[in-house]
Amino acid sequence: MAHLEQVDNNHYKLTGKLDFKTVTAVLSQFHNLKLADQVEIDLSGIDRSNSAGLTLLLELLADAKKQNRQVRFTGISDAMIDLAEMSNVKHLLQP
Repeated sequence: MAHLEQVDNNHYKLTGKLDFKTVTAVLSQFHNLKLADQVEIDLSGIDRSNSAGLTLLLELLADAKKQNRQVRFTGISDAMIDLAEMSNVKHLLQP
């Protein structure tokens, strides 16, 4: 199970396992938020992830952009960075 928790007005923490079974619920949580113009999502609480988790992060970025908002990720695991690099999208996840 994965969960997106609001820490304060523009800080969120994503925890749990990101896989094909959990990303849809996290995306729904994200869609129900009233986002500030700039949002930071801490990923240090992610236990495990796979390509579905990477796809989720890219979808969160795209959704925020459609709303003229900016999302920045912190606490990205080395494994997620490696997966993003293999997929040629690392530059999208890091400022």
